[in-house]
Amino acid sequence: MKTVTISDARQFSLKELQKNKLVDEKDIRIELISFEAGQRDDEGSHSHTSIYQVLEGEALIREGDISKRLGKGKLLIVPAELNHSLENAGGGLLVVMAIHAL
Repeated sequence: MKTVTISDARQFSLKELQKNKLVDEKDIRIELISFEAGQRDDEGSHSHTSIYQVLEGEALIREGDISKRLGKGKLLIVPAELNHSLENAGGGLLVVMAIHAL
């Protein structure tokens, strides 16, 4: 068993969003992604299902022409191979937990 303190991975940079691994095992990876206002993650896809949970702030998830806003406490499940991007939709900080089933 492993205990992880999420607040220890909460780091921000005005230059670029910050990704910090909380868990990195053979079958699962969990990252904390921290965004300053206006920052976004590049569009891409994964070979596995990903789950995003907003812990703080408001996120905008884009998939082609479709976009969804997610606030604190919301989950989004993104199927494998689906191109998507994630960005800070608010004026403050955004913290998202990304869970990747490998």
